[in-house]
Amino acid sequence: MNCFSAKVANPTDAEPDPTKHVKYNLGMVLGVDDFTQEFAYLSGRDQWLARDLIGYGTVRGLKIKLEKDTEKGPRVEVEPGVAVSPRGQLICVPSAQCAYLRDAVESRTAEVVKQLGSMPADVVRLYVMLCYRDCPTDAVPIAGEPCRSEDELTAPSRWTDSFHLELSFRQPNQREEEAVRAFVGWLKRVRIDATASSTPEDVFLDEIRAAARGWLGSPLASPPDEFMSGSPESHINPADLCQYTRSALRVWATELRPKWIARWHGCAATHFDVDDKGEEDCVLLAELIVPIVGDSPGTWTVADHPDVSVNEEQRPFVVHLRMLQELMWCGPSYCDAHRIPGSESGSGPAPEIADVVKLPHASPRYEIVAAGIVKADGSSREPVFNRLVASLQLGNQIALNFNGYRPPAGTFQYIVKALIVLQAGTGNAEVAFHSFGPAATGILMNISGVNTAILPGLELMVEISRYEA
Repeated sequence: MNCFSAKVANPTDAEPDPTKHVKYNLGMVLGVDDFTQEFAYLSGRDQWLARDLIGYGTVRGLKIKLEKDTEKGPRVEVEPGVAVSPRGQLICVPSAQCAYLRDAVESRTAEVVKQLGSMPADVVRLYVMLCYRDCPTDAVPIAGEPCRSEDELTAPSRWTDSFHLELSFRQPNQREEEAVRAFVGWLKRVRIDATASSTPEDVFLDEIRAAARGWLGSPLASPPDEFMSGSPESHINPADLCQYTRSALRVWATELRPKWIARWHGCAATHFDVDDKGEEDCVLLAELIVPIVGDSPGTWTVADHPDVSVNEEQRPFVVHLRMLQELMWCGPSYCDAHRIPGSESGSGPAPEIADVVKLPHASPRYEIVAAGIVKADGSSREPVFNRLVASLQLGNQIALNFNGYRPPAGTFQYIVKALIVLQAGTGNAEVAFHSFGPAATGILMNISGVNTAILPGLELMVEISRYEA
């Protein structure tokens, strides 16, 4: 088993243009640049196919495990596996890798201070990043000039695909991954109504554009905070669902996705000035919530309690085509938008799910959007509705997040019901709403009257509702 370092290795230097390939002519003398250019073209097209047609993230393996060494403290282990980077590079980790978290915290005081800021805190966040690297190897003799040393008489003859694992204090940019989730989450909130005609298609598509209007300005100085704002007011008759879905995806492909991707290579490359080019070679595996304690004035180390927790909610992954085929052909139907759960199908139009909760006539849409019993360490008791998850934040706060969460934008509001599940040490604990955080964080809740040592294991029973203006 190998250990991975805390610092990023330097990537390969200046690269040839992947949109060009060699035009061979009779009598043409081929040099190093020509062979390098031809490889760049062929490799670049493979990456292009992967990043634009498949996506990026974990493909298989790369499971994250936490272990505790009695002498060196907690360590994180990454199992062997394969991933695709946002650039489209296949990354292989052939054997298990590990890193000791105490070393990462104690050796990088400046980064700990930067993450903590001016607020005192007892946790920091480390992001496990997997990056593509290539390494020169297989030295061979080369022709040289007189008076050169023995070291200058050989040069690497091969590049070997490799990888780099990093513990980063900076949250990675996953704009396209977050945009995909936000766009699908917005579409899933569109009401399917078998009793009424569909909203006109052009009005529906304009509503999509209005929800993403922050991104459609040109040029943008920096990326906006939100991908899809508000809640859809359109409704679709089931008979029109196929056509409306096709049209919505056309808007995604032609208008929205070009604004949300970050590309430095290949066709129509574009990015914001605030983006980091190096992140195109890296993919997020997990977020580690690490408890810390002052070791000496101005320095920190990993605390013995509570345990380090792993949050993989923001981890992108790619499901292979064969699995998607099987799900499409044989997979279970998890929900039916046209009937109340548990009612008989085929019995004619069923009432809207919202009618299960009695509402005044002609009142705006009201729905339960998330529910479950969750812990601040990211775990939960099954079942959990709509991927509800809790995470520990700075200042004795717990964030609640779920699929499709966006901060209220004036067109809708959330109602959060939360109870602390009674356990040892929670007799005087209280939970109170604090604020609606950004999409990546969630709804912030203040926890008081409880020892911070048990916060990661604190259970909350939660139900979150949403109603429209």
